[in-house]
Amino acid sequence: MKVMGKRASARALAGQLAFGVSTIGFGQSAFIALVPLIAVQTGLGTGAIGTAAAFGALAFVAGAPFCGALGARYGHGRTLRVLGLLVLAGQLVLTGLIWAGMLAPLLAFTILVASRLVYGLGASGVMPVAQAWVCREAPRGEHRGLLALLSAGLGAGRILGSVAAMTAGLVAQLPFVLLVLSPITLLLAPKDKRELAAVNGGEGKRLFPFDRRILPFLAIGFCLMAGFGQVQMMLGPILQTKLDLAASSATTATGLILTLVAAAMILMQVFAVPRLALGQGAGVAIGSSLLALGALIVAASSGFILCAAGLVIGGVGVAIATPSYLAWLLSRVQPEEQGAAAGWLASAHVLGQGAGALLGGYAFALWPLLPLLFCAGLALGVAAAVWTVKPGVS
Repeated sequence: MKVMGKRASARALAGQLAFGVSTIGFGQSAFIALVPLIAVQTGLGTGAIGTAAAFGALAFVAGAPFCGALGARYGHGRTLRVLGLLVLAGQLVLTGLIWAGMLAPLLAFTILVASRLVYGLGASGVMPVAQAWVCREAPRGEHRGLLALLSAGLGAGRILGSVAAMTAGLVAQLPFVLLVLSPITLLLAPKDKRELAAVNGGEGKRLFPFDRRILPFLAIGFCLMAGFGQVQMMLGPILQTKLDLAASSATTATGLILTLVAAAMILMQVFAVPRLALGQGAGVAIGSSLLALGALIVAASSGFILCAAGLVIGGVGVAIATPSYLAWLLSRVQPEEQGAAAGWLASAHVLGQGAGALLGGYAFALWPLLPLLFCAGLALGVAAAVWTVKPGVS
């Protein structure tokens, strides 16, 4: 009875935190969709806006392990609320820039960089802290399913962020108001019942990325995100080449497929992953193999339906693999190290996505199918290598 009560409590907590972390996905996708409007409102070029976004990504990479470790020291609930204030501050600075209108280019660029740095630092720790909190409260057998629920919250936020950007057609400033309101979900994070104990005696232990307990999982996360990132970044040009589409039609087709992929991943993470009776390595191997299969289907296809089906299969594979290796990673470290471990993995994911975007562009220039083949190769390499990782806690 006690175990059942703990399981129900952990599920309720995961549901609340999934609602909270959705603001991070919301902010990411909304900002990307609003780039043309930001350029018009500020007079900055896309290069300057991209550079500011890169600063934000660097803040995320550097901040994730540091902020992720704060939950064990100061309490997870309190940490999420502080991070929510940082996210709010970043969005307020961005919105202030938009409302200020045309400023001197250097001043506008400096303000935009500041907004992305503050936002990136705050956003970096949200998922690691939430993941560590859920794993602390839940029985070990429930970890993968609850971590998948958090990922689903992040994915749902991305979809809502894209929808929010569309409101610019009604009032140009409305999406930015929604960006400011979105961190409320973090400010309403539940109170951690162990916050007082954490402040009085909790210590977030330092954890380094070359620790042998976590390094294999950082490599897995980097490789899978690099492979999937190549396909996502080059999907539009790939569709344009394979289906002989005009640029506008390829853009529409890309948006439709990515929406289908996001929806399939959310459904998989909410309804299927918690019910999969897979071992630690099996979930990663099966998910990676599905990603490879999906990439190869897209490479071999000559029609929209097969391309969409291949991307959905690949997305489902990522939805299975990601919570599997995250739960595996967190089982190998001490509870007070879990936030930092999840943070390092988040950093590896961001670096992998960046590497995938960079590699995919050059690979596509060499041969349009090369990003898909690189993705399949990386995924199959992960599926094979995962069996060399020792199960359980080292």
